Amino acid sequence: MSARSLDVKELLRQRGYRATPQRLAIYDALWKAGSHPTVADIHEYAERRDPTISKATVYKALQLFVEMGLAREIGFRDESTRYDPDVGFHINLVCTKCGKIEDYACTDFDQIAPNLEEETGFDVLNYHFEVYGICRDCARID
Repeated sequence: MSARSLDVKELLRQRGYRATPQRLAIYDALWKAGSHPTVADIHEYAERRDPTISKATVYKALQLFVEMGLAREIGFRDESTRYDPDVGFHINLVCTKCGKIEDYACTDFDQIAPNLEEETGFDVLNYHFEVYGICRDCARID
């Protein structure tokens, strides 16, 4: 079992949730199913480890991971929703043509938040950034 799995197992227990084999398999699949995977990608990967895992179980586990801050949803709540297990500060660059999502590392939001709060009085509780446009590969095709 990886250190990441041990961490999520402990976090689930600390928050009063059971660290079921299905949840652990889904969390592992979230990291290993490819860059910014869809529910279908995660289900396909997790199902290899445990064929009894249903798509409904994947949806429920992902929603729990999002609520716990272990993953982020990218996009809209439909078939195109993607999930990002990297909850550290970065910008997601989303191509509106092909749907590819790339991570862009940038200034730590902790450097920005105090100024934002000081200047606006807005108490930041959570954040994530998505920038929509055309990726380099699609721009070359046009």
